Amino acid sequence: MKKFNKSVAWLLVVLMLALTACGGGGDTGSGTQAAGGNDTAGGSTEGTSVIIGQSSEVANLNPMIQPRTPDSNVQCMIFSFLVIPDEELNYVGDLADNWDISEDGTVYTFHLKEGVKWHDGEDFNADDVVFTLTSLAHPNYNGGNDGRVMSIVGAADYQAGTADSVSGIKKVDDHTVEITLISPNAAFLSNMYTSILPEHILAGEDPGTWGQNDFNRAPVGTGKYKFVEWKAGQYISLVRNEDYYGQKPSIQNVTVQFGADTTLVAALLNGEIDVLYNLAASEVENVEAMDGVSAYNYEQMTVTYIGLNQLVESLSDVRVRQALSYGIDKEALIGTVYGEGKAYICDDVFPSNHWSHSENVTKYEYNPEKAKSLLEEAGYTMNASTGIYEKDGVPLHLTYDMSTSTDGRSIAALIQQQWKEIGVDMEVIEQDFAVLAYEKLLPGEASEETTAESFQCYTLGFGVEADPEEYNEYFSTSTGAGSWNFIHYSNPQVDALFKEQLLLSDPAERAECFHQIADLISQDIPWIPLYNRAGIAGLSDRVQNFVCDYRGITFQIEKWTVAE
Repeated sequence: MKKFNKSVAWLLVVLMLALTACGGGGDTGSGTQAAGGNDTAGGSTEGTSVIIGQSSEVANLNPMIQPRTPDSNVQCMIFSFLVIPDEELNYVGDLADNWDISEDGTVYTFHLKEGVKWHDGEDFNADDVVFTLTSLAHPNYNGGNDGRVMSIVGAADYQAGTADSVSGIKKVDDHTVEITLISPNAAFLSNMYTSILPEHILAGEDPGTWGQNDFNRAPVGTGKYKFVEWKAGQYISLVRNEDYYGQKPSIQNVTVQFGADTTLVAALLNGEIDVLYNLAASEVENVEAMDGVSAYNYEQMTVTYIGLNQLVESLSDVRVRQALSYGIDKEALIGTVYGEGKAYICDDVFPSNHWSHSENVTKYEYNPEKAKSLLEEAGYTMNASTGIYEKDGVPLHLTYDMSTSTDGRSIAALIQQQWKEIGVDMEVIEQDFAVLAYEKLLPGEASEETTAESFQCYTLGFGVEADPEEYNEYFSTSTGAGSWNFIHYSNPQVDALFKEQLLLSDPAERAECFHQIADLISQDIPWIPLYNRAGIAGLSDRVQNFVCDYRGITFQIEKWTVAE
């Protein structure tokens, strides 16, 4: 699942076919990884090519290591999934042709496509599926996807080290895999929206060290494109997989180039890149004013929110969290940064365009006086000389962590001003995404547990990739190293409802269960939902038949064409 959806800033080096660069960038020290002996930046120089710009450099090319959207933009071109969601969130086969489900809903038999090849020419088969799913339950695996398999019989025993394998995952034959669940699970198919890894390459490697494995920087998949090269700090290049089993892309060479937001916009306007992922709203007018480029709006199921660390003394008081919510003028945020019709106020942690969304959550309409009253009720008094509330002589000071982005910077400045008006001092800490995600929220790449000192407030976007069960890991009571509940939220009623919804086969009953979850979370307000908005891509007229949606900007790249 794609856990994060924010952008970070890196140095841009404009890519040239001869591997020359302009703009003052250079190798960041990680070196160049290449495959196939091709020393050109975009793979073969024959056929069409496209350059995609994104402000966050990829952190991992192994899709099973701490997934996030900037990584998956590349990964989904290299790897295939067992199943995938269609545009209506129904599941269809990818590497699985079809599947059977037992009458009691506990046994899934997946029938795999035949004739599929890995990029190195080896045959794909059931061993790869068994290996991938089993690896997610390995005792040393710390990549954040183990929740996908824990409903399978024997997964918990294997993870605990009391079994040598996952008994509920069985290879029937080379193209059939049988999976047995502990009990019926309404989210199981969504959990199988999982990239499949090559057993013949990674077998014998400790999943706990996948992040340091060479495969992470020179992967082999079964997807639409083959990996060619990763020039650290600059670009990743791919070439079309001529043996791809599905609809083969018409574009032969793809380069994903990294750079700062403003530099990437300039590159788009100058014709140096063809597609810009996550175009800042403030740049839309400039792009639309130029010939040959345009802004492309696409649907996202993402909520931008502020996460509040429950271990921080001030934030452990629900009245303070409610006060912070009342102190944000969401309408002003949207109107100032995005403009009318570009974003929508969100009061629910579930996206407004998804069936899990509820209109009946507790809403915190902008009310500075109410915010101040709640702070005073929580024991804070105003310091007349500073205008900041204090408790026991300690000012109400909060740090606000954000990953670098143009829009995010504007939003942070407005919230900083609004919170100051209710007597809260806010310090903005801007950093690249990797620092926020892997050092603060998931410290030590999931090897440590967050504390009150790790962070206080942070802002990110989170959305439904395939099923709202994905929220379970963020809001169910969970502690320990690598927990996705890094805000340390706990509500036994929410825990129980997350378990209940998995047993419901009726979609309406399951939706109602999520509505109850949303209502409870809105009362506790561990996240402050801000808004959801359409994704915006910058697009050169050179790219024809461009299409993308909530599944990712490159998910349907096979439909794109290029006018040379």
